[in-house]
Amino acid sequence: MYRVASLFALLLLLTPTFGCGAQEADGPTHLYEAFFKVNYADLPEWNRQYFQYSVPVLDDLVSRGVIEGYNQWEHNTGGEYNVRMAIRTNDWNSIDSFWSQYFEGLQASTPEAESQASAGMIQAHHDEIWNFGTINVPEGLETAYMYAATYQYNFQDESEWIRIHDEVAGPLFNQAMADGILGGWVTLGHNTGGRHNYKLLFFFEDWDHIDDFTGQVLGTMAEQTPADFEKYMSMIQGHNDVIYVPTTNSGS
Repeated sequence: MYRVASLFALLLLLTPTFGCGAQEADGPTHLYEAFFKVNYADLPEWNRQYFQYSVPVLDDLVSRGVIEGYNQWEHNTGGEYNVRMAIRTNDWNSIDSFWSQYFEGLQASTPEAESQASAGMIQAHHDEIWNFGTINVPEGLETAYMYAATYQYNFQDESEWIRIHDEVAGPLFNQAMADGILGGWVTLGHNTGGRHNYKLLFFFEDWDHIDDFTGQVLGTMAEQTPADFEKYMSMIQGHNDVIYVPTTNSGS
């Protein structure tokens, strides 16, 4: 079980974005995701180094205001990469500043041999930057799974896509929370990198709730708002699902 408020600290705000839906004006604006394909045999050592060397540096960057939060999740189902590291910031320039200061901190604290070993674990890497959208995650939420659903739609359909999410899907997400199926949810709009231009993050404590949630939302949309449901499905040009579990400190 994983306490969102302590490590996954990005989820307590409504922020202004392009292509995400209704927001308020304050808070961080960008989510930077770094995906890694790490040798599975190396994951325990990767995680040990993450907690021993990376976390203190990241905590220092948060305390100095370079970034506003960070997290790391590991692959459970779907996708090409098995490690997802993310930071959040309210300043685009902080992304470049983050990396230079992060690596400086790691270089100062990590033995050279371990640093080289860590680099050798990476088989592939990919970056994406997203704009924050609607965030509805209760403070102190404990969750076991993060379900990331990404979509590609034509930009000429953006206003209709967002309308359906704001007016139809969003209330159904909130109802699933009230029913105890869904722990919380976040929308993200594309900024840089990747082929998809919209992302939804859902948080669950129970694996079975993932299918329950999907069936409830899509079934209700199809029954109560069939025209919007048909329009929504027709706008999807690409889609990908990945389920993550929180990185644990068992390797240290």
